[in-house]
Amino acid sequence: MNIGNRIRELRTAKGLKIADLAEAVGVDGANISRVETGKQKSFTEQSLSKYAQALGVSVADLFTPGGNKTTVCEYSGSNPHSGDGSVFRVEILDVSASAGGGFIQGSDIIDVIRSIEYNNERALAMFGGRTADQVKVINVRGDSMAETIEPGDLLFVDISIHEFDGDGIYVFGFDDKIYVKRLQMIPDKLLVISDNPKYREWSVDKTNEHRFYIFGKVMISQSQSFKRHA
Repeated sequence: MNIGNRIRELRTAKGLKIADLAEAVGVDGANISRVETGKQKSFTEQSLSKYAQALGVSVADLFTPGGNKTTVCEYSGSNPHSGDGSVFRVEILDVSASAGGGFIQGSDIIDVIRSIEYNNERALAMFGGRTADQVKVINVRGDSMAETIEPGDLLFVDISIHEFDGDGIYVFGFDDKIYVKRLQMIPDKLLVISDNPKYREWSVDKTNEHRFYIFGKVMISQSQSFKRHA
């Protein structure tokens, strides 16, 4: 489910017409139609907040699919910077390109948004000196990392990290699946830990490390508030 489908689902559930939502958000009906049909893929932080407020939900709820559909993240291919350099655009993490194809079934991530824009001051506070090319965004599915990361949370990932870089939360591939898990180094192996105690830990060692690939390290998760992980 993409964000447009989710907005339409929430709008109809509240009994709102397109014109009603347009008035609440402060745009015209044609803009709402473009969003709901998936023609608009990029959103500012402010516009997401307006949609959430108009629909009576949190921003995180806009990224929570109604069903259990799992899809591969697709890259928008657009420039991560605006023309005047005043906007810091965080694009979706292109895991399929990073992995060389072959992913993904039953993964920990879903595709509901293409990009989010921040002003440069906010981006500096959030991401430090990292460039837009080094920061990507994904959505998480499932509850294996609850209560640290909840289903529907946005994760901001430092994709300049492709090797273990200290204990923390990583996005990584193992065989044909993508995982969002905590990695911890102990002698001779990496522990793969789910913060939700219902899930068992497992490990990566010399016998299976050829099946393992790190896409990046999670810096921040966003639901209704930011949590910093690195």
